[in-house]
Amino acid sequence: MNPFSRESTRLGAILFCLIINGRNASASQCDLPLPGEAIAASVGREGQNSSADVLTIQIMLNQVPARMGGPAEALLTPDGLIGTQTIAAIEAFQRRQLLAVTGLIKPVGETLLRLNEVISSQPLPQRIVKVAQAEQQFWKNGNLRETDARGAARVKLYWATVGQDYTVDQLQESSFQNRHPWSAVFVSWVMQRAGAGKKFRYSAAHRVYTAAAKRNTIEGSDKTFKAFRVREKAPRVGGIVVKGRGGSQVSYDNVDNGEQHKTHGDIVVKIDERQAIAIGGNVSNSVRATTIPLNIDGMLNASVFFAVIIVDGQ
Repeated sequence: MNPFSRESTRLGAILFCLIINGRNASASQCDLPLPGEAIAASVGREGQNSSADVLTIQIMLNQVPARMGGPAEALLTPDGLIGTQTIAAIEAFQRRQLLAVTGLIKPVGETLLRLNEVISSQPLPQRIVKVAQAEQQFWKNGNLRETDARGAARVKLYWATVGQDYTVDQLQESSFQNRHPWSAVFVSWVMQRAGAGKKFRYSAAHRVYTAAAKRNTIEGSDKTFKAFRVREKAPRVGGIVVKGRGGSQVSYDNVDNGEQHKTHGDIVVKIDERQAIAIGGNVSNSVRATTIPLNIDGMLNASVFFAVIIVDGQ
């Protein structure tokens, strides 16, 4: 018996809701899993395969654990290009979930619904790590640069997360890039695509989301992202480590005082006994991983970093 047949009635109701209300139906209207992703047109074998939709499906599939039909050996490169690897990943997910193996995902259909359900059931830190690692893969761990056409096009997507619309031509100019650091919008984009929703304070400045996370901590809020002094908490996967840059005198105590502190944050994707691996944007004009030494207690060096942001509930 299909283990998901118990949901057939609910899925049918959701599909009917979507058909009646159209693509713009809200998640709450149709009882979609939250957070949820949507596509405008079909993706996969003989699909319409717009770049934006293919990218969405690639990012989604990467967040699915291998045991549930996600990529088993290597993450999909989220390049927005349909190919045999992406189609095979769609089929593998459908097969594992006992859905019709068509290699195609439609805007309204069981495969997309099930993808959203599986992803929303995964811990947020795990999803953040997968999205960040796939971005590192897209950027070839620093070998693709921000002024390359593909790099600039990707940075344009990052900026859109905070409501900024720069052209690819602008973003290919070194002088423009120097005036518009994009490391914080990279973090914001990863958090958004991982499904952080309203839990994260999206911003073009690391100090802004750090101050928001600090406020969550001080107020005893039940919100997800919380910031601590580096001597208070060890870094955790899916969280962020934050430091000053350019001679900034920023600290945990003054990060929220309204000054334009220069800061930088990286997303932690792995913790070993004495080191953390973190992925950051605008690092040497690209996205790459950095190895960060930890002390014997697993803590950061307080002379370099001033804040640790964790995803609460880990």
